[in-house]
Amino acid sequence: MSDAMNLEDTGDTAGFLDDTLAASPVVAAILGTAVAAAAKRGGTGDVAHGLIAGLRILRSTVEEEAGYSMAAAVDTAIRTRLLVENMSRLRTTGQEPVAIPLPPPGPGATAAAAIFESAAESCLTVNAHAADNAPLEQAVFAFTTQLLQQLGGAPEWRDLSGALRRRGPGGLDAEEAITLH
Repeated sequence: MSDAMNLEDTGDTAGFLDDTLAASPVVAAILGTAVAAAAKRGGTGDVAHGLIAGLRILRSTVEEEAGYSMAAAVDTAIRTRLLVENMSRLRTTGQEPVAIPLPPPGPGATAAAAIFESAAESCLTVNAHAADNAPLEQAVFAFTTQLLQQLGGAPEWRDLSGALRRRGPGGLDAEEAITLH
């Protein structure tokens, strides 16, 4: 789940590259449209909350369909993108980057969440018709990259990780909402 791609045509990868490159504009168009729509309805913090809601849909769907190990792979991809952002800032500024706090939800956060949840579901639909999970991988990468742009840097992984967990009744994590008697 990274953006690194070997673009050399070696014969055995030609079909893979065609499929991967063909899916990328679709995911980019879905996300671009969602960002524009959410930005009209709220501020930067609201868009960031919407992106987190979209990532939550992607992650929870992966966990439901493919299990905990694949959800952990999504978490790793997101965390790796945060680390890359921080390393890039360290390299360019020479200073250790400061974690960006997640903004409080504003009045447009609910609308932004609905927009990005729909965008995430559209990306999952594209992925369902693909030969592999490249559209899903691209969606996770694109949503995370856009989140970093909206925040102006990388948030603390613990804060983002908590926000990516699906909420159950009463605002509890799904695991916390289950009780045994």
